Parts: sequence; C-alpha cells; structure tokens
Amino acid sequence: MRILALVLAGFAMSALAFSAAKAADYEFSTSIAAPNVKIASITVNISDDVRDEKLRWGPRDIEQLKKTLVKKVTSRLERSDLMGDNGARLELTLVEIAPNRPTMHEMSKRTGLDFVSFGLGGAEVKAHLVAADSTDLGDMRYRYFADYLYDYSASATTWNDARRAFDKFARRLVKELTAEPAS
Repeated sequence: MRILALVLAGFAMSALAFSAAKAADYEFSTSIAAPNVKIASITVNISDDVRDEKLRWGPRDIEQLKKTLVKKVTSRLERSDLMGDNGARLELTLVEIAPNRPTMHEMSKRTGLDFVSFGLGGAEVKAHLVAADSTDLGDMRYRYFADYLYDYSASATTWNDARRAFDKFARRLVKELTAEPAS
C-alpha cells in the first residue's frame, strides 16, 4: 500500500513540475514604437488559412470571434484611455484559431462528434498600426495556444482558449502602447 502511495505521489509531483515548466505555446513579437498613441478605429480580417477551413468552423464562428476580439481590444484600450477620434488605425488579422470543443458547424459535418469532446485551443493575432497621416507605426504578433488540458477543460466553452488569447493580446497591446521609449 505504501508503494502505491509513493508511486501516486511521484506521478503527482512530476505532473506539477511538467505543468510549471511549460504552460502554453506562446510567442510574441513587436515593432510598434508609438507610445501613448490613440486608436480611432479597429478592423479585423482573417487569414486565408482561417477563411479556407470549411470543416471545423463556419462564417458564424468567424464573425463571433471577430466581434469578441474587437470587444476585448476596445475594452482594454478604453480602460487605458487609448481610444480617440483622430487617432491611429489598428488593423488586426486572425492568423490561426483552434476551438476547445467541436463547433456547431463541425458537428453538422461530422456526425460522430459529440459536444462533450474537448481539446487544446488558442489563437494567433497580428496587428498593424497605421497613424492618422498613414505613417506605418509597426506590427505586433501574439500567439497563445494551450499546451495541456487544464482542470477546467471539461467546462470550457467552444472558443475558451481563443478568447484567452484575445485577452492576453489586448493586455500586451496596451502595455506596448503605453511603454516609454528606450533612451
């Protein structure tokens, strides 16, 4: 009995060590160098890869994700007083997306799927910032995909990790826009 308890404790410790070592597929890069620039408009486009995927998601899913991304970014920018009428244009692109659960569109195409299924999700977003006078202010790329199934995965919604990626992207965008330039 003690051996079983020790083996189980060893498994639990190794699981904790692994989860702390690598929690997500995360990448970030930026060339934005425009501190405290105000944003006047936000547009969202989708990459060809996202647009051409016909099995996993449909137009309804894409529109929902575009609205969610705009809402998350707008909310963060407004909280930081970075929205303005005569400001820059923020052009966002959904480069890659992955749902945590089968979408309604996917379940209609694959009859054997069940909504109870869940997996790893996330998103990659690119941003291009253009000043009011059409000057290029830089680009930003943010990628977040979950690396393991979290404890809450059983209750995760269809686009849970994609929404998490949008929130993390919005937070990082605000951080970059409010950063003081290096001297």
